[in-house]
Amino acid sequence: MVGRSEILPPPIQAQARRDLDVDIDFELIDGIEGLQRTVTRPDSFDVYHQWHTIDLIWTARAVQAIELERITHGAEIKAMASAGSGRALATVFDKLFLQKDGRLGRTPSNRISMLPSIHGVDAFGYLRPIRDTLGPQPESWSWLLDPRWHGRAAITAHPVLGIIEAALAVEAAEGIVFGDIGNLSIEEIDHVADLLIRKKKIGHFKGTWINYEDAARLMQRGGVVVQSMLWPALTRLKSLGLPACIATPREGSRGWHADLCISAAAAGDVLEAAYAYLNWWHGGWPGACLARQGYYATFPDRVRHHLAPEEWAYWYEGRPAETPLCDPFGQPCIAPGETREGGAHMERMSTVRVWNTFMDEHTYLVRRWKEFIDG
Repeated sequence: MVGRSEILPPPIQAQARRDLDVDIDFELIDGIEGLQRTVTRPDSFDVYHQWHTIDLIWTARAVQAIELERITHGAEIKAMASAGSGRALATVFDKLFLQKDGRLGRTPSNRISMLPSIHGVDAFGYLRPIRDTLGPQPESWSWLLDPRWHGRAAITAHPVLGIIEAALAVEAAEGIVFGDIGNLSIEEIDHVADLLIRKKKIGHFKGTWINYEDAARLMQRGGVVVQSMLWPALTRLKSLGLPACIATPREGSRGWHADLCISAAAAGDVLEAAYAYLNWWHGGWPGACLARQGYYATFPDRVRHHLAPEEWAYWYEGRPAETPLCDPFGQPCIAPGETREGGAHMERMSTVRVWNTFMDEHTYLVRRWKEFIDG
């Protein structure tokens, strides 16, 4: 099982091993390396928990079609697609079903490219005291580039996520609008990259991060006051008592979904185990575990049975916490009376401005992003 650290925290790994009569080897790979591994070595994994990469890994024939008849809740997936998914899963169904011509599309069929599992929205995080400097102005992506936070800002090192967030920040800071912020042209990539490189050279960025743990450390003891942030980093900081929060930017948020794929090389008993693992993910417990770090599940109703009423009220309904709430590790992270930034599930998902995506000029983007990271 290959996946990112925020999707597969130790509690998920331990519960899967308890619930399934299968020996599971979890390998955590953050950054772009997981995708490279999947595309070039499909025989080195059995299940891949991927982020918005189905176009690449399907074209590379690294994964195989999933038979919906072998998925316990397969009929519900087809029903969701037929009924219309709304914004919460807007990009999942675009490349979900295997079509008669061998391509991937929205028209329901009996075979899918990936099993939808979790989704959410991300933005930037900051320490609440900086609001004393900013006053009542709306939260804005421009804060990542604001000179007032010179030497105290940070950004993700992941090129796919980073370029989107940087482009949002450039738009907001310079008052411009890119043609398609989810698919920048070479000239637009250069505009963003050149600005980031200039900012880095004068010391604006305190650092970059690969995973949520690095992001939490930058703000915990690295002097960072504003940075791009994943929700698990926020719950970590809250559990440590830091006054951190995630913004709901006026320019909109970055939407994402993560899905399970089966290696093209999986067969026999390994393939049976892979299907058992996929079905386990839709059983409710994994989604409930990750809800405690801010993530939403494809089938929220099953997740609800594994959450206390006060947890469901806070994480999904956007209501004030009635009691102290814990993160996936059992550490208190939400104090009574706190309300989740952005509100309820669908209210938060409706803020999506752009979804994680691989741009047409991805190769060029990665080259320019490397200049920024290495510079």
